[in-house]
Amino acid sequence: MLTAGLLSLLWLVLRSGPKPSRLAYPCQQAVFGTAAAAFGAPLVAATLALRGRALELLRPLVSKLSLGGLVALTLVAWTFASSDRRRATPLLAPPEDYHPAIYVVSDARGIGPGRYGGVDDLIALMGMTGLKWHRSTQTTTTAGPDGMIDPDVVVLLKINAQWAERGGTNTDVLRGVIRQIVEHPDGFAGEVIVADNGQGSGSLTRTENNAEDHHQSPQDVVDDFAAEGWNVTTMLWDTIRSTSVAEYDTGNMTDGYVVSPTYDPETTMKVSYPKFRSQGGHYVSYKHGIWSPATEAYDADGLVVINMPVFKTHSIYAVTAAVKNHMGVVTTRFSTRSHDAVDDGGMGTLLAEVRLPNLTILDCIWIFAHPEMGPQAYYEYASRRDQLVAGRDPVALDAWATRFIMIPQIIENGYSYAQYHDTQDPDHPGSVFRTYLDASMGEMLAAGIDTTNDYNAADVYSWNGPAIPVASAWTLAVTVLLMFTAGTILQRSRRI
Repeated sequence: MLTAGLLSLLWLVLRSGPKPSRLAYPCQQAVFGTAAAAFGAPLVAATLALRGRALELLRPLVSKLSLGGLVALTLVAWTFASSDRRRATPLLAPPEDYHPAIYVVSDARGIGPGRYGGVDDLIALMGMTGLKWHRSTQTTTTAGPDGMIDPDVVVLLKINAQWAERGGTNTDVLRGVIRQIVEHPDGFAGEVIVADNGQGSGSLTRTENNAEDHHQSPQDVVDDFAAEGWNVTTMLWDTIRSTSVAEYDTGNMTDGYVVSPTYDPETTMKVSYPKFRSQGGHYVSYKHGIWSPATEAYDADGLVVINMPVFKTHSIYAVTAAVKNHMGVVTTRFSTRSHDAVDDGGMGTLLAEVRLPNLTILDCIWIFAHPEMGPQAYYEYASRRDQLVAGRDPVALDAWATRFIMIPQIIENGYSYAQYHDTQDPDHPGSVFRTYLDASMGEMLAAGIDTTNDYNAADVYSWNGPAIPVASAWTLAVTVLLMFTAGTILQRSRRI
């Protein structure tokens, strides 16, 4: 225990010494717990407070490690690395005929009365190109029989609520998405739940938020809709992340996390997900859907999940977006190895074994584009892009957005190719970003879920401003031809 505590304390000082904000990371918090168990929390806290002096004292200790110790460590590292712990078989290749749709709104219109123009345009774009937002017998631009949201379902909006300032999901965009949900043509009678797990540092009531009005928190947005009479609620999974529970069908009605008893053999992560009773009275299993105590059955289609990450660089995993945002679904408690498993494709394991979101809306109104920084994103370092990107394939979405939004902004911020090549570069298979993205893709493909890391395979539909959506060159050509024909007929009728 003392050895583990000493190594943990050494790691904390060396890792967080040059950047104290790293102490908020889940991996740092876990190591802090080990050190505190060995030496006591006050001593560890005091050491970290005097980390500069501690670094001076620890350097001689490190330099005096015996050659035998170094050799032993080398042998252990070599054995661990050569064991090919990430997967026993090669990664599967994406299907050649698979072309996921990606929807892009640029120059997004901003705040309107109780709504957000960019979200309105995004949902209109999706509807005009085949993905209807509302399921209804009525057929409109945004509604139809094959729509995504029934009038009586529970819609869970999984936002990022772990970080302040530009580090969290834009609450103006959140308002716009909720507005579109409750404006169901058949009348919305379900519940909207805004949720996240910040692993102990999450908050839905901050005063420094990602919005035009910095004081507008996710809870403020939810309260506004509740005041209008809608069943819109919040759920901070931080409050239940330390409670291990069984599923509803076992008779367990307690809020908490369902945790796999075993580690995934390829990503070495214990899969976990939340289960809770919402403020609106629904029993929600993130994996199985909505539980009915009356029928003792789950309604899988009764739960619609919309993933709403904010687009940022990450000092450990290079990019945090659609895939990485699922770290706010799992728990880091119970030795799940969730955060460390990201690099091995752990989020792909979650997506494959628990739930793939019905849609991801990637918040790119403000992005954080600094190769060695993030996920904490301060106001003064964020870059305004005024873009929203959506799709059903989180891997393809991350690959495309990183190539065409993140990398251009990194370059515009003054960073060189050498500074982002080994970290964020989506064209470098060995980059930090591609390593975890490809591993996540492999987990999904192995489970029979179509996905791709090839951004060129995507069918991209763009809305360039509020005027005319351009779904494809073919659509534009047909539109122009019809306009030309109509004009010719009109001219001839005038001559007659």
